[in-house]
Amino acid sequence: MSILLWAGVVAATAPWMDPRLPVEQRVNALLPKLNLEELSAQLVAIEGGSPASIIQKYRNTSFGSLSGETIDGHNEIQKAVINGSRWGIPGAFFHESLHGGCGGGTVFPMPLTLGSTFNNTLLEEVYSTIARDTRIGGANIAFSPVINLFTDPRYGRFQEGLSPDPSLTSLYTVSVVKGLQGSVVGVNSSSYIPQDKVASLAKHFVGYGGGAGGLNAARLEAGEREIRDVYLRPWRTFAEAGGKGAMPSHQTVLDVPMHANSYMTNTVFRNQLKWGNGWTISDCNDINVLMQFRVARNISEAAALGIKGGVDQDLQCGRDTYTYENIKAAVDSGLLTIDDVRENVRRVLTMKFSTGLFENPMSDPNATKSLDSPKDRALARQASREGSVLLKNGVLPLKNSDWSKTAVIGWLASSNASSSWEGAYTSGGVPVVTLMDALKNDNVKYSVGATPDSPANDKDIKDAVELVKSSEQTILVVGDSLKTCGEWIDRSNLDLPGGQLELLEAVAPVAKNLIVVVISGRPATFGMENAVLSNVSSLLWIGRPGEEGGNALKEILLGAEPSGRLQASWPKYVGHVHSGAQPFQQPLVGKWVSNQRSKPELDGRVYDNYVSDPFGEARPLFYFGFGLSYSTFKMSSLSLSPFAASDKFLEPVLTVTFDIANTGSVGGSTVGQVYVIDPAGGVVVRPWKRLVGFKKVWLSAGQSTTVHVPITFFELAMSDVDMNYKIQSGTWTVRVGDSSVTDALTATFDV
Repeated sequence: MSILLWAGVVAATAPWMDPRLPVEQRVNALLPKLNLEELSAQLVAIEGGSPASIIQKYRNTSFGSLSGETIDGHNEIQKAVINGSRWGIPGAFFHESLHGGCGGGTVFPMPLTLGSTFNNTLLEEVYSTIARDTRIGGANIAFSPVINLFTDPRYGRFQEGLSPDPSLTSLYTVSVVKGLQGSVVGVNSSSYIPQDKVASLAKHFVGYGGGAGGLNAARLEAGEREIRDVYLRPWRTFAEAGGKGAMPSHQTVLDVPMHANSYMTNTVFRNQLKWGNGWTISDCNDINVLMQFRVARNISEAAALGIKGGVDQDLQCGRDTYTYENIKAAVDSGLLTIDDVRENVRRVLTMKFSTGLFENPMSDPNATKSLDSPKDRALARQASREGSVLLKNGVLPLKNSDWSKTAVIGWLASSNASSSWEGAYTSGGVPVVTLMDALKNDNVKYSVGATPDSPANDKDIKDAVELVKSSEQTILVVGDSLKTCGEWIDRSNLDLPGGQLELLEAVAPVAKNLIVVVISGRPATFGMENAVLSNVSSLLWIGRPGEEGGNALKEILLGAEPSGRLQASWPKYVGHVHSGAQPFQQPLVGKWVSNQRSKPELDGRVYDNYVSDPFGEARPLFYFGFGLSYSTFKMSSLSLSPFAASDKFLEPVLTVTFDIANTGSVGGSTVGQVYVIDPAGGVVVRPWKRLVGFKKVWLSAGQSTTVHVPITFFELAMSDVDMNYKIQSGTWTVRVGDSSVTDALTATFDV
């Protein structure tokens, strides 16, 4: 008999073992058979532990889900719980899968860099590869994507989000979910997915990233309208695309902890946004933290609040709350009913059936040989190039490729900084290429200069300056390490950390051709008035570029185009955060328009200013959507299709058409960006301007093309004064350009 002994016996007679039946029917057949102890075990998500300890504890009941194990450990656990439990329920396994790196899988750039690609097709291909690698690695759940809007760059987790812009993140979300789960047409959280795909569990619902002061877990300071029209926006598309899972956020929303927030999770997300049977896993120990919030008086009350609040599984990182004993105590005291518990387990079983766990619970150890193939590494390199943003240019691409005349400066360029290139939330095990790794055979001269993790060292800076003086061109690599940007690593200053600003200020005046490369997980600033940038020839941001970052950077330096565009505005100074300068999408301020204390942008946007501010007007240092190319482009011939009303969420109601021509001497890419200005009227104040679509194109020198950008109901709709989600009637303005601040083309349409 097969190793799945009990499952093999059950399969002939039990309806829940029949994969031909709909998921809901299988759940309905199995769910009533589970007793309270077995139900409670399905609500457990385990973070770590040896196979032996997990088997000892859960052999007779099975369990909900478990963090990724080795393939052998995974199979050992599955065999034990399937054969040992009454109903042969397999455990689910999860991996972070934020940007790959699952047990030897390819490490792609971190989401912030992927977010600057403005290439949905590329993102779908990247996350399809991540899904396959995650499944090969033994997991059927990916803790991905992070669709939080980190609207404050002081936040250390800024690098985990695709963009702080609600429209851009929403447009990406559909592509990412399609890559992870497969088709998004006509699917929902109860639909079956292919066996080379995984359940997408998005993080962190909702408003995480908008915490007060840019601090992790701080309360969301937003009213319900802002929550619905900004922070919930990507979650609407996630639900529409059939995303299966979500992790609640650490903080309070509308002053209720998200791990007990039935209104946001059940009423809004599951019912109003039609997420249905989507399942949730808590963040680490956060059901237990309800006692620290002082909304739960004891641990059984915390368990009851979490279960009724819609949190289906308790991610236990040392403080277990969803235990049989605690849940039984809550039921016995009347805080819960067994039907409350069953409702949560229903959603857990829905995930397990829909991902094919009952049919294919084991993992093939031989499949790992296909991980991180040359094809996958080439895709990672492409993603790194397309996510790199050229912010200033005077000397790139390099005309002098004699590397012996080149100085490379900065600890972040070295092999010792590989983790800063790789990024967070990976399992390692793959070669990571830094710039110095890529140049190891090119006879470059190197000096450490400074690190982001320690104060300036006078000797190191002096040595770097001397090397720069004797070089024809200098590549200075600065930015953030994982010690200065990451989870629970929030900063009150956006200037280059450690001794790097002193290094830049020492090198810039003496360098002949200075190329500054920024590796970072957030926008950076460069000292008083950012004046040092006037001595920088070229400035290139590459974010967290992943395992092929060094090779991609070398190619960019020699002529391969960096085709990224900023997914976030960069403030001039940390004191400008949440002024008009950052984030990009903000409601119009009528009094600023009336006062005209600054020169209006082309679209009429104005900024108010701080008194005696040495940084000047509180405009962005670099604008949302901005990025330079090695070529030049012209957009023309804008036309709009007739507006076609529809109540289907992701169905186009308008198509924007325009031409793009490459007017330069080399091939290159540009992004046609489509923005709208809402009609006047309607009582509710709307944003100055908002992104509703884009199209990235590559053109040879002299080539032109016609671009069609469909605009959906979702992109135009917002909440009206009565909180109804609808498209406002009136005259809309469409503006098309290559960034949020350049409006090459303008047209209008009526609704």
